[in-house]
Amino acid sequence: MSKVEPSIIELKYGNEEKLISQRSIYKSNLYKLYLFNFCIGFFLISGILIPFYLIYGGFTFLEFMFLQSYYAIMVLLFGIPCGIIADRFSKKFALVLASFSYLLIPLIYGINSNKILFIIGETLFAFSNALVSGSNEAIVYENLRIIGKQKSIAKIVAKNDAMFLLGIIISAPLGSVLANFISIRFIVLFMFFPYLISFIITLTIHKLNFKDFKRTRKTSKLLKSGFSELKNNKVLRILVFEKIIIETIIIFLVYTYQLYLLTELNVPILYFGFIDAGLNASQFMFLNLIPHIETNVDNKRRLLLLNTIIPGIGYILIAIIDFTPLIIILFLIVIGLGLSRYIIFTNGINKQITKDNRATVLSTINVFSGILKAILYPLVGYLVLININVLYVVFGAMILFIALNSRIKKDYL
Repeated sequence: MSKVEPSIIELKYGNEEKLISQRSIYKSNLYKLYLFNFCIGFFLISGILIPFYLIYGGFTFLEFMFLQSYYAIMVLLFGIPCGIIADRFSKKFALVLASFSYLLIPLIYGINSNKILFIIGETLFAFSNALVSGSNEAIVYENLRIIGKQKSIAKIVAKNDAMFLLGIIISAPLGSVLANFISIRFIVLFMFFPYLISFIITLTIHKLNFKDFKRTRKTSKLLKSGFSELKNNKVLRILVFEKIIIETIIIFLVYTYQLYLLTELNVPILYFGFIDAGLNASQFMFLNLIPHIETNVDNKRRLLLLNTIIPGIGYILIAIIDFTPLIIILFLIVIGLGLSRYIIFTNGINKQITKDNRATVLSTINVFSGILKAILYPLVGYLVLININVLYVVFGAMILFIALNSRIKKDYL
């Protein structure tokens, strides 16, 4: 019997059904990523971060900043290898591995408040976050490419990160209340359960399998590709520099505001979680608002300039105002706007990166961010102990200087 060739109509409808099926699968991946980020954001100690390290861990603030420098160095060391893991194997595998590492962290911190265990915990956090940082955005972009909606990346990344913030918004007040009435160790151990859910979710993510992906590329070539893209692409370098320098300065406020509440404003620890929830709610709001504003703005550079100048002014006002409610509002504005401005860069940066090493390049960008933080954390820790208000004025002035001398053009974004 001769083989019957399928008709053109059968081929057409067969391919359409396959395409519809693929789109359904990859859309479900995006929703799973939302839930994954919510679970890893259920970070109960975020609202009492400084008490966790200084009271439970027994660190001085300067030691805490050295520990954060160690964390940044470990993210630096893990960054590119983790990006390579995602590019050579799969983004799904990277997220599964990250989730398993997250599972171990509450057990390590919960055993005892030993400084050696804290170092181990920071190492695991660095490894997990390095795996997630390159893979999360890369898997979003590639899923969107499958369904032909790459231009929506800023909006989807914003939603993805907003779910992470939502986890913090819910968990931070809960963590500070439970720590106040039960113990810090209890909330640390309780984090095992949301991390377990995140691990289960990653196992259900559909693995991406692009035919145009060159799996035969050597690891050494992938490693070089991350640096070469930055070296050879001027636009990418400008975008990355202005993204990470401001982001780093804003992050210093994240690490110091609780100390400011304790030493300058005498705010009780019980309220820390609620303030932290407010900070993350502010960022959540701006992350969802900015992409919508972007679509209605012809010149994204002006939007970026406004989104940079306001945090710079806010930093300075925190140092010179002596009214607690207003200072807390300024915390909300500076951190909310400052840590959401990266969304404006997302589309521009991804347009500059070739598809087959996206996770590696994004991880390379995080490496440079980590270098900056690793160098500056101890210095900031020392300067905070001298005069935190003067330091805030300096940070605000630096942000304004960079904003007013920006080299970013509107077509870069």
